[in-house]
Amino acid sequence: MALLVAHNRVRRNVPDGCRLNLGSGLSVAPGWIHVDASLHSLLAGAPAPLLRRVYRSANTVKWISEDEYVMRLREHTFIHADITRRLPFPDSIAGFVYMSHVLEHFYLAEGMRILREIHRVLKPTGVVRICVPDLEHAVRMYLQGNRREAVAYFYTDEPAPALRTHRYMYDEALLSDALHEAGFTDVRRCSYQQGSVPDLELLDNRPEETLYMEAAKPA
Repeated sequence: MALLVAHNRVRRNVPDGCRLNLGSGLSVAPGWIHVDASLHSLLAGAPAPLLRRVYRSANTVKWISEDEYVMRLREHTFIHADITRRLPFPDSIAGFVYMSHVLEHFYLAEGMRILREIHRVLKPTGVVRICVPDLEHAVRMYLQGNRREAVAYFYTDEPAPALRTHRYMYDEALLSDALHEAGFTDVRRCSYQQGSVPDLELLDNRPEETLYMEAAKPA
């Protein structure tokens, strides 16, 4: 089974067993469908001159080169969608779902809706990998005297877009409880670039501060 979805005014085929990278930003891997609500994903596949103009006007993407920016948006598959709403995929189509440093930007109730949507679109026995800043790491920093760095996980003294602020935090127990509540089983903590989800050497980042958890949809 496959799904035809609208992507930047082009209909694309989404295969059964696909791999979904939710809230991907510009972190990509070959063969994955990258789902994001940013301007960059909206412009994915646009002519290179337009993408170069966007790159030069956006300060948020300077962590990659202009050529790399153009390549990622032209050679990888993006779907422009708001992940807080119903995901634009049918039930039980994805083999794997990956989401990194996204869930903490939503209030708990919103995060639970996202986890339930992930559960819906995963195939039975499909695996989700959720990566979030580790609350335990932030508390440890505070107790060790790194107070400013720890407080920055919760508050900012500078104006920031809503999606750049943390609205909830998780440690292993809290994220495990949320995944179980959303219907997942086999919930387990994983190490950096280690787990059941493919391409972690390309997708995982920020190992010093990140909690990596995987879970499966029951058969």
